Amino acid sequence: MNKVGQGMNLPLWLQDTRLVSRTGIGALVGGIGFVMAVKPLPVVFGVAALLAVAGAVVRFWAAGIISKNRELATGGPYAWVRNPLYFGSFLIMVAFLLLNGNPWYIIPAVVGTSVIYVRTIRSETAMLTELFGETYREYCRRVPALIPWRGRVGMEGGSAVYSLEQSLFNKEYNGALGTLAMLAAFYLYLHWIPETAFRVGSALVLVGYLVFRGARTATRSRRTRQAMQQSGGDPVAGTPDAGAADTGAPDISAANSHTPDKG
Repeated sequence: MNKVGQGMNLPLWLQDTRLVSRTGIGALVGGIGFVMAVKPLPVVFGVAALLAVAGAVVRFWAAGIISKNRELATGGPYAWVRNPLYFGSFLIMVAFLLLNGNPWYIIPAVVGTSVIYVRTIRSETAMLTELFGETYREYCRRVPALIPWRGRVGMEGGSAVYSLEQSLFNKEYNGALGTLAMLAAFYLYLHWIPETAFRVGSALVLVGYLVFRGARTATRSRRTRQAMQQSGGDPVAGTPDAGAADTGAPDISAANSHTPDKG
């Protein structure tokens, strides 16, 4: 089981990462977006590029804040919003919606994003409340969860030590590279790639990724069961989820327990 849910009275769908995988849902929703995309206007591409880069910068900043569970991180980006990583993701998602340009895509985008982040924020809130008690409750009362509409309203003495090494350790460069790849794909689409070729190519890439991910998850699950059978353990109740490495599950060694999601 994912350590987010250990020792907490959370619904099963919040605890078991095998039921809802952030990476899998993110890839599926993103792939559908590429398949449904229409060519963006140059001005729309420019606005979307600014939003996407801003989102990637916010995520990289938030991923490098050090706390180590000894102190609640309430400074830096956490003085503006409780979930700066997800605010950065929100900016990138808005950029992707602008680049997509298909109004029908809003439906799967909103549904997929809600499934991912409602689950994640609820589980992290439960964990942080258990760790920091009334201090975290007061922080929640003062600082917005996702949109920094109140400005900088953190708490005195909050941790806000940034470390580039921590950002790299959390592999946030994957998110930055993914954002640049998204912009590059839509730039090529705007200037050179025909619409049919872009959509068909996107569909083939999506199918290939899902097949690869399914095969990899099945292989890991089979190896885990075999290892537990050989050791006499219980492969269901006693081992971590075989797909946990791909879920972007929070790591309580990071600031405010918000490890970057990999979607």
